[in-house]
Amino acid sequence: MIAARLCAPAYELGEYAEPVAALDELQADPQTAAELTAPAAGFQTYRWSEAGVTELMAPAVQRTLAEAGVAGDEIDMVLLATDSLPRDRSAHRDVAELLATTGLARATAVTTGLMDCATAMVAVGTAASLVRDGTARQVLVVSGDVADRATGGHRIVAGGAAIASDAAASVLVSATAPGLEVLGTAHHSAPELNAGGGPQQQLLARIRAHRELFARLAAARGGAPGSGGRDGLGWVRGVLPSNFARNVLRLYLAEVGIGGDELRLGNVGRIAHCLGSDPLINLADQLAGGKTEGAAGTSDDGTLVLFGAGVSHLGAVLLGARPLPAVPGGGA
Repeated sequence: MIAARLCAPAYELGEYAEPVAALDELQADPQTAAELTAPAAGFQTYRWSEAGVTELMAPAVQRTLAEAGVAGDEIDMVLLATDSLPRDRSAHRDVAELLATTGLARATAVTTGLMDCATAMVAVGTAASLVRDGTARQVLVVSGDVADRATGGHRIVAGGAAIASDAAASVLVSATAPGLEVLGTAHHSAPELNAGGGPQQQLLARIRAHRELFARLAAARGGAPGSGGRDGLGWVRGVLPSNFARNVLRLYLAEVGIGGDELRLGNVGRIAHCLGSDPLINLADQLAGGKTEGAAGTSDDGTLVLFGAGVSHLGAVLLGARPLPAVPGGGA
């Protein structure tokens, strides 16, 4: 079977940076403001853009292609993970312009959605499957959202656990370019989380969903059934998650046996919650070698987990932490 490699993650943030404390939504709710800007939660700055989502995607795509050393006309498919495209035929125009601007002349573009901030991770898993079975050699995953469209303009999201930012990210899933091997993927849907219920009921449902996701990820890695529990995640060397409040993330992931040492939360204050793009942004910063606050370099062994959480969906991608070299003669 062909090894699928995750290559050259890159991103583009909204061009304006503003203090979270100045948000009108928080000015009207001092208690929530205090909770979200406290050190335990960690939100300081969010990003917003006057551009459309495909305008944010274009520079991220160009950086990924340049870093991976893969020409745009070598890309077979583009998976667009977004809830921010127009809801009419103008979406076709915007995507066509994106492909033309970035030189993706041969690529077939497909959109994925309906999973909120888990969408990008499910798209990466889909891309890896296409590469492994030989359907495609080079698949570009492009995520991105702007709050004006994805959240109806609201900045306080995830039940009050995050501040939304505008951003886009991209990554190449390749059969030939150098990158981190995709060792497994998992996703989980918990429709009961859309059904309401009291806070305690919702908390228990979310903890169950996280346990199920990591059990599936352990099984995808080849672990024993149920090895996603508190004693079965010793192989995880780092989790790059959705940028929810730090205390919220620590609570959910502690329940599946992942402690604070494994969580990469340094970007929460700097970029807030860039919706589905968070794990790829955090990976790009980590691979940059610690140039960004809170980003540490990868180790030569163990694994990394990219983890995206939506309203009622969870998605995760398991990566080997040691990069695979380019395939000789593979065109990379």
